[in-house]
Amino acid sequence: MLDILVKKPKNESLVAQLGSLYLSFQNVPKGERAHFDLSELDWACPLLLLPLATYIGETGSTYTPPASNKVAEYLNAVGFPLGVDSLDDFETQTQLHKSYISISVLKKERGVEREKLEMLFCKMVYKSLSSIGGAQNAVYQPIGEFVTNIFEHSHKDSGYLFGQHYSKKNYLDICIVDCGKGFAQSYKDAGHTTLSSEDAISEVMRGVSTKPSRERGFGVWTSKDIVCKALGGDFIILSGSAAFIAQSSEEKLVTLPNFNWQGVLVAYRIPEPKGPIDITPYVE
Repeated sequence: MLDILVKKPKNESLVAQLGSLYLSFQNVPKGERAHFDLSELDWACPLLLLPLATYIGETGSTYTPPASNKVAEYLNAVGFPLGVDSLDDFETQTQLHKSYISISVLKKERGVEREKLEMLFCKMVYKSLSSIGGAQNAVYQPIGEFVTNIFEHSHKDSGYLFGQHYSKKNYLDICIVDCGKGFAQSYKDAGHTTLSSEDAISEVMRGVSTKPSRERGFGVWTSKDIVCKALGGDFIILSGSAAFIAQSSEEKLVTLPNFNWQGVLVAYRIPEPKGPIDITPYVE
């Protein structure tokens, strides 16, 4: 079993969280069981915590909790690492820890209950924001889009959601993860030319479909525009050994050497809305 020390992120930005995630999984063979030492963490956001939780749950890995009692208590409050996969458990956790949103595990075979759990998660996220016109649609649309992609493209039976509202920092973080095919394999299985992780993400961001009919693609670009343009947030999507990062007015595709996330990870941060939000210019 590998021993992995999860490094404290250099700062609170999404890019710094991604850097810590990258260092944690660099040179880790696919599906390898590991022991993650979280003792250095004195703060972490969903972008770092959810993929760690997902990997621990998927591989049967283990972990040492943070030395900080405050952070260790937070992980316990959100159900780290296994999360909750039923409405009853989610509601129980919500009653116990009203200011936290639990790690939610969506199971494909549960159908209606899965959809209700997804909606309950969205309501918790929306409730953490002020009741500003258009905010509900702006919150729900990206989450719904990315969850739909998990079950349409990943060929995995489960997906993971996690979010946290930081009221003192005036922003909301969301992370959505699966351990499925990933973008490159999805394109390959659909008969496209074999693509690198970088090229596959580029195709996704262009809206190129994996379906023979060339109908609407992943819809990721639309959700990215809602997050970044309508909400003024930052956005990261990662698959395989590459990540697309959009923050402020800058967008870039980065290669992650000796790293491979089996599936797709989406993370974004949105500031608390200050006025009405209109997503119609960005919806396909």
